[in-house]
Amino acid sequence: MLDKRSEFELKLLVPADFQVPPLDDGSAGVATVSEQEPQQLSAVYFDTPDLLLMRRGITLRHRVGDDEGPMWTLKLPTNGDKALRSEVEYAGNGQEPPAEARAILFGVLNGSALGPVAEIKTRRRRWNLANAEGVDLAQLVDDRVSILDGNEIRDSFREIEIEAHDIGRKGLKQIADVIRDAGASPEQRSKASRALEVLRGAMPTTAVDEQIDPGDPAGKAVGPALARALDRLLAFDPYARLGEVEGVHQLRVAGRRLRSVLRTFALLLDEQKMTEAHEGLRWLGQVLGDVRDLDVLTESLHAHAGDSEQALAPVSQALAERRLATKQVLAEALSSEKYGALIHLLSALTADPALVTSPGGPIEDELPALARRMWRKLHKVADVLAPDSSEADFHRARILAKRSRYAAETVSEFLPSKLSKRLRPFAEDAESLQNVLGEHQDATYARATLQEFAPQHQADGALSFQLGRTVERYDQIARQKRREFFKLWRKLGRSRIRE
Repeated sequence: MLDKRSEFELKLLVPADFQVPPLDDGSAGVATVSEQEPQQLSAVYFDTPDLLLMRRGITLRHRVGDDEGPMWTLKLPTNGDKALRSEVEYAGNGQEPPAEARAILFGVLNGSALGPVAEIKTRRRRWNLANAEGVDLAQLVDDRVSILDGNEIRDSFREIEIEAHDIGRKGLKQIADVIRDAGASPEQRSKASRALEVLRGAMPTTAVDEQIDPGDPAGKAVGPALARALDRLLAFDPYARLGEVEGVHQLRVAGRRLRSVLRTFALLLDEQKMTEAHEGLRWLGQVLGDVRDLDVLTESLHAHAGDSEQALAPVSQALAERRLATKQVLAEALSSEKYGALIHLLSALTADPALVTSPGGPIEDELPALARRMWRKLHKVADVLAPDSSEADFHRARILAKRSRYAAETVSEFLPSKLSKRLRPFAEDAESLQNVLGEHQDATYARATLQEFAPQHQADGALSFQLGRTVERYDQIARQKRREFFKLWRKLGRSRIRE
């Protein structure tokens, strides 16, 4: 059975003769330090031959020597925070990674085989740190690590880890600062990455790492822009598979950003290759959207129902059943050949020189023009909206605001600081506009979805009444968001991305 939890820890590299300083003097909030039984740990790390997992900040290991017994552990990065990772654990032995772990990594691996790539042995001392009230704040471990190459020890190092239990980031940093003052150095690389550097050398470079100069042709930015967007998608792919609401949301956003890259650079790209990627991403966005819309409605209904929540229980149950069905469709989609083919296509495009059919002018000239092009499309639609415009018209404006924001954010990554700073305020305004129109869209979706249930419950007077009240509430929210849109547009509509 898989067990998922979050791990927040700070690592410090220390010399072999380092002395752990006293921590129970109260300066870091610690009152008592209790040493636990030492451990002898042996871990084997698994990855693909080209280290796909490690390159994405993911580790998969099998370790023996823990108190809980032999354990497979999959560690996933969280929002780019090197100190915070999600762990998925699976108890048991085995020469091959468990099927459950491989399923979570389906999109990242995309058909690549897993095998052992590094082995380490660790002599661990550990202490529990508590405050004056006896609250378990954190665990400190002192690891002496040996990197093995067969039966030979290729290298060794010593590190301190402080893992948070009932303590925040600030408190954990206070403890780490005491150890740093004694001579430790910050070190957030994983043991696996250090081992692989010793065994294999530097990590292979990718399109994300390619150096771009503002004077380069605009087409040179396409590969890195796509690679960064694809990295974002694959970072959230496992969380969506784990059923996390935010994981589904961020995977959907990542797909939108990939489509935005293709749209932003469309004038420079091969139309057939671009269309094929667009169609696959549109399919993925629809499947994710069906789940995400119901996630948002479920949360919103709970927040707005108030004293009518009990009366609306039959509607909530029906929504839960619909939501479960869409999540099953999503799970099947993410494990399908179609999804695998889409990931393969996008990966290939990041390094495909034939994707760019026109190099374009210098980045510092061409990229702002590409962002302006997206702004003009937004302006054409948003500037003619009226309070009584159709929901479809407002929905179209929301889509174009989103595209304008993503375009500005994408190109600003490749521009000199002066030009990038001029784009950022526009992107922030576009995001504000997108958010208001998104809330308008959520309200209109909620209103329409709840109205579907009205004919089924006409005989239940109490339920019918509360359903009508809730529909009216969402109608009021939609009207309010329209008013907010016009206020924002008076500001954004005057914005220009200057030459």
